[in-house]
Formats: sequence, C-alpha cells, structure tokens
Amino acid sequence: MVEIDPVDMSIAWEYTAEDSNRPVWSFFSHYISGAQRLSNGNTLICEGSNGRIFEVTPSGEIVWEYVNPFPSMAGAVPNATVFRAAKVAESWLER
Repeated sequence: MVEIDPVDMSIAWEYTAEDSNRPVWSFFSHYISGAQRLSNGNTLICEGSNGRIFEVTPSGEIVWEYVNPFPSMAGAVPNATVFRAAKVAESWLER
C-alpha cells in the first residue's frame, strides 16, 4: 500500500507486510482490494482476494482485523473474497 504526494510525487506513506512483522506473502491481493484514509489518521485496508479487512495506524500497528469466515463454494476452489470495505459513521446504524 503506497500513498504518493501528488505535488512532488514522493512516497508520503506506505504499508507492507514487513511493517507488521508478517511474512511478505501474507499481505497481497491481486484484485478487489482498496484502502480508505480515516478521519483519525488510520487507514482501513481491504485485502479482498483473501477476505481480510483491517485498520492500521500511521506507524503500521494493526488496530483491528477481520477475516471473512464464510467461504464461497461456488467455484472449484473455496474462497472468502470480500469485494469492498468502507468505514461508515455510527449514526448510519441508528434507526
């Protein structure tokens, strides 16, 4: 995950598997993935092909993590992909 400063094209922030002391192969999604910068400065990351959603601080600490426990049996190989994730205001849950 890389954030680039559009003014000078430098790397403003990046997050890698090594930043969380995990193996290199543990943070990879070759499709359906994304990130959202949150108002508190943290980043919500959707590692869609592995069904993993997590939030990291600017220093790379994982705040929380969710791994989809419901694999799809539609194909030949079971998978638990997640198409998209977004953090929404708690008020969205109020009725």
